Amino acid sequence: MRFKQAVPGRSLVLAGSVSLVVTAPMGWAQDEPVPSTQSLEEIVVEAGAPAPGSPLMQAAQVDVLQGAEKDRREATSLGNMLDDMPGVDTVSAGNQVGKPVIRGLSGNRVRVLSGGIGVDHQQFGTRHSPNIEPFLSDRIEVVRGAASLLYGSDAIGGAVNVAPLALEFSEDGERHSSGDALLGYATNNDQSDLGLKASSRGDRWTVAGGIIRRNADNLTVPDDPTFFPPPPSDPEKRRAPAYTGTLDYTDFDQLNGQVGVGYRAGFGEIRLRYTGWRNEQNFLLPPPAGNKPPSQGPEGVGQNLENDDIRLDARLPVDATWTVEPTLVWQNNLRQSNAAGTPRDQLFDGTIDIEFDQYTTRVEARHKQIGLLDGGRLGVAYRTRDQVSRGSTQLTPGGTVTNVGVFAFEESTIGRLTLQAGLRQDWTETVAKSSKTAAPTTFASEDENDYAVTTGSVGGAYAITDQLTLASNISRGFRAPTLFELHADGVHAGVAAVQQGNADLEAEKSLNTDLALRWRSERLSASATVYRNVIDHYIFLQDTGTTQNGLPVFSYQQTDAVLTGAELTATAQLTDTLELGTTYSTVNGENDRTGNDLPLQPADEVLVEGVWRPGHLGWLRSPYVRLGVRHNASKDAAPGEPFAQFDNAPFGTASTDAYTVADLGVGFGVGRRSGKPVRIDLSVRNLTDESYRDFLDTYKGYALSQGRNVSATLRVPLGG
Repeated sequence: MRFKQAVPGRSLVLAGSVSLVVTAPMGWAQDEPVPSTQSLEEIVVEAGAPAPGSPLMQAAQVDVLQGAEKDRREATSLGNMLDDMPGVDTVSAGNQVGKPVIRGLSGNRVRVLSGGIGVDHQQFGTRHSPNIEPFLSDRIEVVRGAASLLYGSDAIGGAVNVAPLALEFSEDGERHSSGDALLGYATNNDQSDLGLKASSRGDRWTVAGGIIRRNADNLTVPDDPTFFPPPPSDPEKRRAPAYTGTLDYTDFDQLNGQVGVGYRAGFGEIRLRYTGWRNEQNFLLPPPAGNKPPSQGPEGVGQNLENDDIRLDARLPVDATWTVEPTLVWQNNLRQSNAAGTPRDQLFDGTIDIEFDQYTTRVEARHKQIGLLDGGRLGVAYRTRDQVSRGSTQLTPGGTVTNVGVFAFEESTIGRLTLQAGLRQDWTETVAKSSKTAAPTTFASEDENDYAVTTGSVGGAYAITDQLTLASNISRGFRAPTLFELHADGVHAGVAAVQQGNADLEAEKSLNTDLALRWRSERLSASATVYRNVIDHYIFLQDTGTTQNGLPVFSYQQTDAVLTGAELTATAQLTDTLELGTTYSTVNGENDRTGNDLPLQPADEVLVEGVWRPGHLGWLRSPYVRLGVRHNASKDAAPGEPFAQFDNAPFGTASTDAYTVADLGVGFGVGRRSGKPVRIDLSVRNLTDESYRDFLDTYKGYALSQGRNVSATLRVPLGG
């Protein structure tokens, strides 16, 4: 396998579902090609593993996104950035919302982490996207399958670990400073991005930080004909969207930043970091969800989202074998949302006003080889969350959530076989409090729910040959019900429905089984994975068949569920300049009691992508041309799932037809034969301006998915 770019030393490269670390000789320029004879000397995965090791030899499926590939895929939202990975999709609403979906599970069933510590973003809502800025990250790791062993509740479907900007130290006694400036523009919604990040590494002190502003106007979709209002008599015309062309009330304005400092001495390393995230946005509502009749045009709802966290962590070597890694994190999160029909330019009216402070303490003791154990980690985690609900609509009440977890995860290699196993115990207490809820509650004073769950994982990987590996993993996951699921009571404008909680919910428990075959050779990497995830007490919203003030009423229920699926991926270096890759993902989630589909399951998807990299062409450094085609199968909405009501509305649809879209990318560097060049990248999404609805696009009920979008980015390296 050839690598067209490598920095001196070690570099992570995403190759299909395999993350590779290659070693390039010191003195080589970053933008110079590495010879095809360059050997693959080391392969490292951190997330989801007891100790760093090869992705080929991990029991779980892990992807790593870093470096130039991360820069190319970078998007406004985390979900939109990851949805090209096999088995990973996104619940979207325009491009400012992208909620990761892993193997058919999303929201509270996918744990989003920053540097290994879970971060909450009031993810009870279908459109509530992680408050994460991809530009201000060093790398992103995706773990598929139940990952409760390491991360506790909510990792029942998988985990996304976003590593913040690196705070590394100089190893040669010299200070090294570098940075990047980003300038981006997208035509579809007139979006502009302006960002700057930099670091300065010394022997004892290191600093890093960055800031980015993202501002966008309204989305544009293909200008297809509409027939509403009034409701058309022709049934075929009822599937036409309510709105096309420019979609009002889909604009947003973000300002996000991060700053950190690290210190190294004889006792070890200590780091302090602050991250801030600010976003004001509008959502386009379906008619008639606001204050006006449909004939008077579209309406929106404005939201103000804020997130701050301060993190203090350390790496303290005890001896040559053991290292202790303590972490303390404070997170403050604010969500304010207006009544339906009140956009953000009319300020915030206090309808929904939810804020929480979350404190997390985690202490891990990592060890290298001890006897038959190659490496592992022991840990204890404590998390407490204090929430207040000040809005005039309860939606979710105030209260406290406390969790304590202890765990151990170990690895052992016997010849060609690598074994990984671990065990975890969690105790969770959820207390809803009327004293922390401004609106009237459905309970008096306090309502407490307690959950105690044991989870674990056992798996292994066997190297059949030097190129072929067979891996399998059995993991137990769990998820404690949230305050929202237990006690929701109010209009949720984002889904145009009334939602009601269920105080008798039990904890979800899953048993996930994976079987994977992985291949890696000089010119081909490929993998085939099948999985089965059995979930007891699966929590879901069910349409009650009743309405309040014209809106459908959904309540939380439980059932047993089974998800089965497959992921296929292959990347082939056909010639020295031409690479071809493809992925296929399918998942089938079924309500075990009724046989119906589970809600919000992604459609089957095939991606095919070709990349031509001719090498340096005169003053063009490492140019490329990339053409991709994505095909999604048709998909019927599950009975009673969020947005299913649009299958019976006088406009739009909740079930979607099959579609195929093409994307084009061109990029190159200019200047600098040593060090990083100035990079220019141009991409065209939905090249042919295809009219389609993506099944996980939450605007699908009353609008089309995004039309053609031409975006350009300029990245200018600063310093060394």
